[in-house]
Amino acid sequence: MTKLEEKLTQIMSLVFEIPEDRIKEDSSPDDIENWDSIGAINLITAIEEEFDIEFDDEDLLEMLNFQLIKLKVEEKLNA
Repeated sequence: MTKLEEKLTQIMSLVFEIPEDRIKEDSSPDDIENWDSIGAINLITAIEEEFDIEFDDEDLLEMLNFQLIKLKVEEKLNA
């Protein structure tokens, strides 16, 4: 697991109040109970603050699971 994946897992664990080992590459709102609209806002805010990046509306529509969130964060960090 990369440092980015570790940090995203920690953030998701805190935001959704679940153990880190429940978060997988394909984790999504379908399998994380607290990942509702408010949870999604809290997750995005926490990620933006942690990595000092900003997502636009189009980005948010693409961030449907852990793997897609990781890819979007990598894209922003490398921009």
